[in-house]
Amino acid sequence: MTLQQLRYFQVLAKVEHYTKASQALCITQPSLSYAMSELEKELDVQLFDKHGKKISLSAQGHTFLKYVDASLSTLDEGIESVRLSGPLQGRVTLGYISSLGSTFLPEILTSFYKAPGNEKVTFNFVQNLNNALIEGLKQGDIDLAFCPDPSKDVASVPILRQELFLVIPRDHRFAERTEIDIHEVKDEPFILTNRKSGLRRMIGNIFREMKIRPKVSFEAEDCNVAITFVSLHYGLSIIPTTPNLGNPDVLGIPIKNPEFSRTVYMAWFPSRNLAPVVRKVRDFISERRAAACV
Repeated sequence: MTLQQLRYFQVLAKVEHYTKASQALCITQPSLSYAMSELEKELDVQLFDKHGKKISLSAQGHTFLKYVDASLSTLDEGIESVRLSGPLQGRVTLGYISSLGSTFLPEILTSFYKAPGNEKVTFNFVQNLNNALIEGLKQGDIDLAFCPDPSKDVASVPILRQELFLVIPRDHRFAERTEIDIHEVKDEPFILTNRKSGLRRMIGNIFREMKIRPKVSFEAEDCNVAITFVSLHYGLSIIPTTPNLGNPDVLGIPIKNPEFSRTVYMAWFPSRNLAPVVRKVRDFISERRAAACV
């Protein structure tokens, strides 16, 4: 009796269909049939009752399945325990909004790699808008996503507070100001990110609460594009700190009334069994960053 036979039996017992089980196991149907035949010979019992082309677990099969489930579960726990007792290794895919690429991610990864036992962990990175990151979580393409507007069907924890700035051309009449009331520029044209972005929804909510209807001259795909349009004097924008905010042709001014800021969350898909390395990265970031958004 082999471990492979037991895993084959477990899958076939769940679906009770040779074709579906062989597809799930990525083996041929004859290979599965042979493995089950050899297992039945060794046990000297019939594990499945055949009804034409259909099968169902026999009474002996039901009894055996309970022990197989328990044994394989214990074995899997042992494998995970052994893996966790040694240096952690594996690859984690992180999704993030563009404004986190220049400071947050380098800082958290530097801190992560300084901790002992993390040197064998590697990362993939996916930059995208909020909704696309959430969809990536649901599809399994992303393990952890850093975004400002997680949906209700994902799990999340707050990890960062981002101040937003009014971005103006460097030769604007308010260029010498150290802070500004948003009412002072409410009649000027604005360049905002498009309606798919969490940033746009947040800014729109603040404007609605203040009964301000901004004149949107352009909708940009991301914050860097918005800054470029500001530098060309097409309007003003409201964005978090990004690498392009250092553009010599624009300035970022803190907004005093109201305060423009947002919370960024780390999100994951709760019904998916996260790999140990993903759980390690999630817990590491959560423990070190939760205080930053208070």
